[in-house]
Amino acid sequence: MFVSKLIRSIIIVLISYLLLKFIQFTLKGIFKITKFDERYENTLCSVLCSVSYYIMLILAIILILREFGIVDATEFGSIVTGASIVGIVAGVASQSILKDVFNGFFILFEKQIQVGDFIVINEEFRGSVEEIGIRSVSLRDWDLKRITIPNGNINSIRNYSKDVMRVVVHVRVSYEEDPSNVLNSLQEVCDRMNDKYKDDFVKLRPSSKEGFKIYGITDIEKISIGAKYTITGVVRSERYFYILRDAKLQILLVFRKNNIKIGYQTNINIISNEDNISEKL
Repeated sequence: MFVSKLIRSIIIVLISYLLLKFIQFTLKGIFKITKFDERYENTLCSVLCSVSYYIMLILAIILILREFGIVDATEFGSIVTGASIVGIVAGVASQSILKDVFNGFFILFEKQIQVGDFIVINEEFRGSVEEIGIRSVSLRDWDLKRITIPNGNINSIRNYSKDVMRVVVHVRVSYEEDPSNVLNSLQEVCDRMNDKYKDDFVKLRPSSKEGFKIYGITDIEKISIGAKYTITGVVRSERYFYILRDAKLQILLVFRKNNIKIGYQTNINIISNEDNISEKL
């Protein structure tokens, strides 16, 4: 009798697994022919696949419990629709899991992130969103490692993929350099960037100008390094990191061409070791 129940339980698990794969395959096929935004499609598909996983898991557990007589077969319908199912879920789920689910619901409802977004979670974990579930979020970092963070542990999200981003580039220049020459060189950098990426700039306001511009001198307090100059530009979010890297490269190239020295630490701290020397002598 026990062996037959065990075999039926294994069959239930296999059928549940195959049915889950079929549901997930069907969902992915449906979203391939829809005309939504690609990131929105991937997000919906990820969430629905996650929900289907937990539904099939709960149903499989209930069916297995019924096979072993823990759940009365005659009351199975009332278990699914009644308060008994709450007791089963409460027995399986801990407080942390419930917190993950609730927090995940608000993340999805408020559309804080989507699959494909580049984000920073809790100022610690960074990468592209690969999967969004009702219990956790999975990222793929620069080293291609997969990072999974429970939704209940997410306190802050910094999203780099929300339509527009402001590129801000700071550079320290030696105080010996003529500020007028530095500003002229930075204007040359802005002109290069504006000509190269004219299709990637975004206007925040109708009256604002597109492209890179010189923000000005933003710091002169670090005497041992040099004055800090800043240039900025508002671009499409998906081009942010590429344009940021190129802006830094153009600054180095233009400064080298115009013989402008970037500021660096000039003070040297000398620690006397005379006492130790005298002790050894």
